[in-house]
Amino acid sequence: MTKHLADHRTAPDAPRQQHFWALAKHEGATHPAVRALTQRPTERDDAQRLQHFLRIERGHTA
Repeated sequence: MTKHLADHRTAPDAPRQQHFWALAKHEGATHPAVRALTQRPTERDDAQRLQHFLRIERGHTA
C-alpha cells in the first residue's frame, strides 16, 4: 500500500529559486515593462477616489 499524498515530501524549491535569481541578475535587473509600470506618473486624485469608496460604502450607487 502506498503513502497518502499528504505524507509525501515535496522537492525543495531552493535550487529552482537560486537558479531563477541567478538568471534575473545575469539578464540585467528588471524587465522593461516592470520599470515602465513602476516609474509611470500617478494620474489619480486620491481624495476623489476616497469619496467614491465612501459613497459606495454608504450604499449610494451611480
